[in-house]
Amino acid sequence: MPQIFPMNWLLISLIMMAMIIIIMVMTFYIFMVNKNTNYFCKKNNNKMISFKW
Repeated sequence: MPQIFPMNWLLISLIMMAMIIIIMVMTFYIFMVNKNTNYFCKKNNNKMISFKW
């Protein structure tokens, strides 16, 4: 048990850190995309999807 527990704790902590980083990046990306789409919807509605990707 003492050898298995630190490995599981390390794995869980790494997964938690990865999840937090992914959530931060996703929220930042969605915020930037919302700003860009609000700007580009006024410019051109048809080319918004092609410009975003």
